[in-house]
Amino acid sequence: MNSTLIRFCIAGVTAACCLAAGCSSTGPDARGNPAPTTPQAKSCTTDADCAVPATPHCEPAKKACAPLPRGAAIGHLDGSASSVVLTEIYAPGAAVKPIDLAFRGDERDELFIVGYGDNSLHRGSGLTTDAPTFKRILDPAAAHFMLKPPAIAMGTPEFFGTCGDNLNEHGGGDGAARYFMGPALFSTDPKILGARTAGGLGSHMDMLHSSPLCRGIAHEVANIYWVFNEMDRSLDKYNFNKDHGPGEDDHSDGEIYRYAKGQVKGVDGTASHLFFDAEDKFLYVADSGNARIVRVDTTKGTKGAELPRRNEPLKANGVMNGTDVEEVVPPGVLTRPSGLEIHEGLLYVTDAATSTFHVFDKGGAEIRRLETDLPAGSLSGLAFGPKGKVYFTDKVGGKIYRIDPL
Repeated sequence: MNSTLIRFCIAGVTAACCLAAGCSSTGPDARGNPAPTTPQAKSCTTDADCAVPATPHCEPAKKACAPLPRGAAIGHLDGSASSVVLTEIYAPGAAVKPIDLAFRGDERDELFIVGYGDNSLHRGSGLTTDAPTFKRILDPAAAHFMLKPPAIAMGTPEFFGTCGDNLNEHGGGDGAARYFMGPALFSTDPKILGARTAGGLGSHMDMLHSSPLCRGIAHEVANIYWVFNEMDRSLDKYNFNKDHGPGEDDHSDGEIYRYAKGQVKGVDGTASHLFFDAEDKFLYVADSGNARIVRVDTTKGTKGAELPRRNEPLKANGVMNGTDVEEVVPPGVLTRPSGLEIHEGLLYVTDAATSTFHVFDKGGAEIRRLETDLPAGSLSGLAFGPKGKVYFTDKVGGKIYRIDPL
């Protein structure tokens, strides 16, 4: 259908134009002017018949081309595993236990993956080609700064954050818990990331230490990150402010604030992902242990007592009062929610127990779901990459997949 003719038709120029463009019209008005017209939907039997970008989907009931339904990034057919193609793009191996992934902000073709099983980082490029390449990176000090990472959050294009699901049992060499863990900041610069530094503290750019058993991390702005603190069953806000440089250890400008203490719960071995939504200023949380999705209004709260566990000098810290969680998806819909992303106003969630994708609106109404038929425990992190495609980790199979809807 000619786009120029459609524009004229919608403007109501002539009936002849409408016939040429394939429009419908109700006839002239009382003054003899043509009535407003709308393009007729193109008839079709499959999506292949619908080449118009605005209406690429063939609606089966109407046999007419239509816009894609909401949440169609995980497919728009019956939601079965056969309704999409799961395209394998990388297989680091089951021992790696890839658990989360993130695309670099200014280069959507560059992907970062963290391995829960071997404390590794994997950097991929060429994701829009038929032959993407990946490089495994093991930081010289990964045993502290990237030990059992449950998640990764891309910050500014120069940095990303991760954290450790552990109690720093390795710190004294005797296996005793020391509760000295928290999020770490890393550079995306390939000349810095993974390089050995003189002090033996690896390539990390900063770290703060008040959230043992971290289960998830999300970026807000600048060097501000949120983490899921299973030790205190809280949501902790970290501001690194200015990084201390590769392998240094000055944390004195750090700030830590604890929200929703005691109101969330993790599950051992499962990531509880977070997403900070810049539009509504809510932090959305996969509350895995309570089988629900919750959110916290980050604009509310008043600072109360200082943190009971402060492992370093800090610029500021405190427990935030008046920061209760609000249920978005109550228990009963999800079994063990893990991955969480917001895309075009919708919540995309992975259920680790059922290996199913779910899409909800922000009111908690389910829009659609996709069963992957992968083993239980496979699904964890997901991310939106080139062309709006969903990429996700298979923790059990040790693979990274892209969802290609049919």
